[in-house]
Amino acid sequence: MQTNFLVIGSGIAGLTYALKVAQDCPDKDVIVLTKTQSDETNTKYAQGGIAGVMDLDKDSFDKHIEDTLIAGDGLCNRHTVEIVV
Repeated sequence: MQTNFLVIGSGIAGLTYALKVAQDCPDKDVIVLTKTQSDETNTKYAQGGIAGVMDLDKDSFDKHIEDTLIAGDGLCNRHTVEIVV
């Protein structure tokens, strides 16, 4: 099997990326792989909700990056967090 974009995971991040790349590169193939069923994702188990910067007067992308790195307990790749946030 060959594809231009292979997305691992069918959670909110994986599907968001798959949709974005499909829109940006309509002539390319996108395949989404998941461990079990497409709706069996960690996203639906997120107890704290989905984090994001919603109010730039009270929050910032830098604060969100730092919060993510702290919550990741040193396991997150800073560069990746900066890109994703």
